[in-house]
Amino acid sequence: MEIDFTPRPDPMAAYHSLEAQSSTAVLFLHGITGSPVVWVPIARAVASEGFDVSAPLLPGHGTTWQDMETTGWTDWLGEARTELGRLQADHDRVIVAGLSMGGALALALGAAEAAPDELVVVNPALHLDSPLAPLLPVLRHVKRTIPSIGGDIAHPNRDEMAYPRTPLAPLASFHRALRILREDLWKVECPVTAMISGEDNVVGPRTLRTLRANLPSPPRIVALRRSRHVATLDYDASTIAEAVVSAARADATEDSRLVGRGE
Repeated sequence: MEIDFTPRPDPMAAYHSLEAQSSTAVLFLHGITGSPVVWVPIARAVASEGFDVSAPLLPGHGTTWQDMETTGWTDWLGEARTELGRLQADHDRVIVAGLSMGGALALALGAAEAAPDELVVVNPALHLDSPLAPLLPVLRHVKRTIPSIGGDIAHPNRDEMAYPRTPLAPLASFHRALRILREDLWKVECPVTAMISGEDNVVGPRTLRTLRANLPSPPRIVALRRSRHVATLDYDASTIAEAVVSAARADATEDSRLVGRGE
């Protein structure tokens, strides 16, 4: 699938394309300190296949890290739930695709009532793989930020435009929420496709082990062998787009089977 990486005038702004008025929509969720820029090329490709798409800007993102400092998991999940509800009100089927922290948000939506119909998670973050993670509740009170966790991309000409600093207060909020999310994974009944990079310097391999051990049904695993953490902007972007389109088309495929059987 052809992916257009041409930047928009305001690359970090929310992106919506609802002109197709299709029965299926796709909600794209970005990662912590990031923005919709990580999903827009793929979202445009999915929209060109005739599906409505939405990539909201989560609270505290797309501006400065100081704005993010006063937000947390509850704010991000609230925005994701609101946008999911908007899409569900106008569509028969909604797919949620999430990168990194966005993957965690997607799984949280899948574990809740009024869950989406299918999830595609790319290098989802279910653990903070740092020896400092257990210290975040205390560390956040003595240190405001750490260096950026963004930019893990193999392709030399792509940039996710993440914040140059990562504020610790929202990171601590994320860390607390992940403990609850891991315990709730058994509630995720919709199909899950997990797309995992061969080299990821942000999310470690125990996230995939957690998914396999705790989801009620085994996820479909897709290896992204040429990409790093921000795979949506990396060499395997077309593979991700194809997986999202495949999930979006699943209902049409099922409908055709039912018609063929006269049901």
